[in-house]
Amino acid sequence: MKLITDGEYLGVVLPFMISTLTQPLMGAVNTAVMGQLPDAKYMAAVSLGAILFNNLYWLFGFLRVSTTGYAAQALGAQDNMLGMLAFFKPMIIALVISILCIILQRPVITAYLGMINPAADVATLCIEYYVILIWGAPFVLFNYVALGWLMGQTRIKAAVSLQMSMNILNMLLSWAFVLYWHFEIKGVAWATLISQIYGGVMGGLLVHIYGQFNYKELDYKEILSWKSFVGMLRVNADLMIRTACLLTVNNIVVAVGATFGTVVLAANAVLLQIKDIMSYLIDGMANAAAIFSGKAMGEHSRKLLDEGIKMTYKWLVVLAILLMGSYFVGNGFFIRLFTNITEVVDAAETYKWYVAFYPICAGIGIVLYGVFCGTTYTAPVRDMMIIAVTVFYISQRILVPLFYNGGLWIALLFFMATQSVVLRIYLKKLKHKFDNKINY
Repeated sequence: MKLITDGEYLGVVLPFMISTLTQPLMGAVNTAVMGQLPDAKYMAAVSLGAILFNNLYWLFGFLRVSTTGYAAQALGAQDNMLGMLAFFKPMIIALVISILCIILQRPVITAYLGMINPAADVATLCIEYYVILIWGAPFVLFNYVALGWLMGQTRIKAAVSLQMSMNILNMLLSWAFVLYWHFEIKGVAWATLISQIYGGVMGGLLVHIYGQFNYKELDYKEILSWKSFVGMLRVNADLMIRTACLLTVNNIVVAVGATFGTVVLAANAVLLQIKDIMSYLIDGMANAAAIFSGKAMGEHSRKLLDEGIKMTYKWLVVLAILLMGSYFVGNGFFIRLFTNITEVVDAAETYKWYVAFYPICAGIGIVLYGVFCGTTYTAPVRDMMIIAVTVFYISQRILVPLFYNGGLWIALLFFMATQSVVLRIYLKKLKHKFDNKINY
């Protein structure tokens, strides 16, 4: 097969970067809108709510990631039946999970606020936000499956259009509900919920249009058979463990930050939003890596796997330089996009430089995560995260008493760097398994 050109690679990566970037922007927009209100409690409450939902949906983010891998493999194999199964199997899982999210909504918010222990007024506002937005769970998870399938099938324009239109709708509604009609925290919640409903409905419609499924040939017994779920559930379980470890770290960061007061909590929320935007840009590259590695698995082509990884490394260096350069030049501007509250801005300025090192520490780990997911060889992803969360827990226990909130950020960077190192070590094992599985 021919080598992947820079133009072909960027033609996949850039749209996915734009599409993936919109994932955290709903929470970021909500935080920014609340940051325009005069009291920091609104921004703190929405920040806590956004973190909770990010954590909750990240926990089930395997629905998008694994669907991308299976859909890409179906594309590489040119198998329409595999393409249908790659959509309908995770859709059933998404339905079950979303029902459980709604049933367990009260215990979840109670446990979360009990762990974070924010000020009473912040907790009350956070609950108002949460009890509205939890009803978006079925639409969010269905959107994950639809988006994962569209990505795996390289329906780039459809994926980008879906995510961009959702985010634009959320921004417009948030502005109208909060800054024009003054609905405050309930306004951003309803704006996001409406956007999520739109995303779920449109995702299903786009899959129907581009999938062109022959429903008469669909084997419903295969979809509902427990045995047919075993392989997918094994992959999803590995990814869920990975995400559970990530959530553990995120919750520790929020909980420890909250012990330094509402202002530091709000400042950390702003910096974490900036970090998340960097992360999702890199994650867009990881999605492309997942597609190339998934297609390599479907086509039985080690050459495509190697070329995809090589091209990903090359453009990751370019992206890391751009992200770090932009942040070094415009960090003050980025912070003030989220809030104009003086004490929060000052606190964020104190810890802003830790975010600058994020692309160096996290980049390789994020893109290799995409490679492993595309091949659906996910055990190393699980093992890597267990090691990384152990490193984080030990380092934050040592560094926080010494450097306070700065120590917390250093421990977070150690956590990211560990992921990169461990997955790089596991990459040789992936290639070995890939070779042994393929008959040349």
